[in-house]
Amino acid sequence: MPLEELSAATEPSLGVVTNLKELAALAVPMIVSRAGLAAMGIADAIMVSRYNPSEFAALSLADGTLGRIVEVFAAFIIGGLVLVPCAYGAGDMSEALRIWRRSLLASIGLGLVGLAIALMGTNIFHLLRQPAPLAAEAGSLSAILGLGYVAALLAIGAAIFLEGIKRPLIVAVSVVAANALNIALNWLLISGHAGFPSMGARGSAISTTIVRFALAITLVACVLKARVVKTRSAKAETSPLNNQHALGLSAAAIQGIMLVLTSTLLIFAGWMGPLALAVLSAVWTLNAPVMLVALGLADATGVRVASSNGNARFLVTLSAIAAAAMGLLCVAVWSAFPSRLAALLVTSAPMLGSLAPLIPLAAILLLFDGVSFVAVSALRALRDIVWPTGIEMATMAALVPLAFALAFSLSFGVRGLLLAAIASAACRLALLGWRFLWLTRNQ
Repeated sequence: MPLEELSAATEPSLGVVTNLKELAALAVPMIVSRAGLAAMGIADAIMVSRYNPSEFAALSLADGTLGRIVEVFAAFIIGGLVLVPCAYGAGDMSEALRIWRRSLLASIGLGLVGLAIALMGTNIFHLLRQPAPLAAEAGSLSAILGLGYVAALLAIGAAIFLEGIKRPLIVAVSVVAANALNIALNWLLISGHAGFPSMGARGSAISTTIVRFALAITLVACVLKARVVKTRSAKAETSPLNNQHALGLSAAAIQGIMLVLTSTLLIFAGWMGPLALAVLSAVWTLNAPVMLVALGLADATGVRVASSNGNARFLVTLSAIAAAAMGLLCVAVWSAFPSRLAALLVTSAPMLGSLAPLIPLAAILLLFDGVSFVAVSALRALRDIVWPTGIEMATMAALVPLAFALAFSLSFGVRGLLLAAIASAACRLALLGWRFLWLTRNQ
């Protein structure tokens, strides 16, 4: 082979290896931080479910519906902060800090709005036709969790800023420490140890709120310290306030649709009874770590795409392959050991019998959602606002009636809810993939 042809043949492979290393260097700490967040939720779920399954159902209803409002607000904050790596990559640290400061007031304001909604939790759950005892307990838990919404949003904004200036290790270490604190507080407050009263699910909610404040204080302090970092003298293109808010509104709309999706399924499960609600919540708990790993990979991809120079398709293809490989591995493991995985989450025989057959379906949902996260993050980094939001709204509009029909009209129960979610996720991935390929058709 001539030397020129050999060089041309080896350049793409070197590009793949180099980009994989760069992606891994950024993604691994981000994945660790998100896995740590998942571990906190899993610890809460396992410790409360083993303490009292009925309290686990109430905690799942509170955290899986009104508790997810904070994720919508967080998406607004994160969506605007996608501009941070653009400014930092251009060497303009002052602009990156301005972008972050804009998120502070939004975090406080949105957190207070979330608290106001959480305080009305009992009435909201009654309106959603949940059983009276379940609605009262879930409403009380929502109020406790709502006290930490401001802290949660401040922590998320600071974490995304630090990751945007390529300091994800700080976030990862802080989240791991927060996870350890959460487990310790759960041990003290759920069952009652070292002289503390036994508070069950309320103890878990109190622990979550305390940890959110501790994490917010730590990460905001790290951001303030980042002011001393010197960057190149080049100036980034100024990011207008309305542009930052437009990106944030797009991300919040998408996350809000996802909230409606999961909350609707939980409400449907609540209509079937506490057992069905607990089983579906256990499915989400099992999927949570992998989901957040996929989100870490997607966020790292977004940071790289935002600072790339016409190389988005190549970067996103690598990430999509990684996300798909992870999803396929989950399909294999989830399908091979459903009973063992179910036993990690629940102990009661009725829940074990209902949960184990659903675990393979949960893995299929992971596969489609994981690659979708990469596509959404890439489109957001390319500042595509309207299309991702429209795709999410369209697939959501189809999901609710399909889930109702499968669960109730065809009497598939919780299995029907998962089948509807899989169909919606597959359609969403196809449309998002088409949109990304269209935007990058000249690459």
